[in-house]
Amino acid sequence: MSKIEFQWNKQKALQASKIVYDWDMKHSPKRFIGWLFIALTQFGIVGALKHNAFGLLFISTFLVLYWYVFRWQVRKYFLNKFYAKQLPSSVTIVLDVTDEGITHNNQLFSWDEVYGVRVIDDAILLQLQGELLFFSKDAFATYEEFQAFKELLTQKDKI
Repeated sequence: MSKIEFQWNKQKALQASKIVYDWDMKHSPKRFIGWLFIALTQFGIVGALKHNAFGLLFISTFLVLYWYVFRWQVRKYFLNKFYAKQLPSSVTIVLDVTDEGITHNNQLFSWDEVYGVRVIDDAILLQLQGELLFFSKDAFATYEEFQAFKELLTQKDKI
């Protein structure tokens, strides 16, 4: 196919993390944990009204607020701290996409190693063993190249 070249920086890393987080919260069994916290809140309300015991209500309300409101904010805070220490301001990533696979730093990731593909609006996530490759639409020179990459993934039975 071609070479894909883009700048990897903190903004892209946070964008990729948010996409993975949102997808995970919609498709993972972990999404049902929030329901458990809601059920605990209901038991906490009953305990507070009948027995004047507010402990479970406070804890479960905190857990519900954390799970549905503040969880991404906390995660984003720690990601920002991590990227401030570990990631240089910007790194140029060059990937060579062929029919055999994707080559990065002279390492070939064959199409057989790709076990998960998520196409989300303006981005594509490829899951490999221990690796996650993030391709935003702006990583491609043209929209046609982005569509061609999606077609290649379809041909390789990854989508």
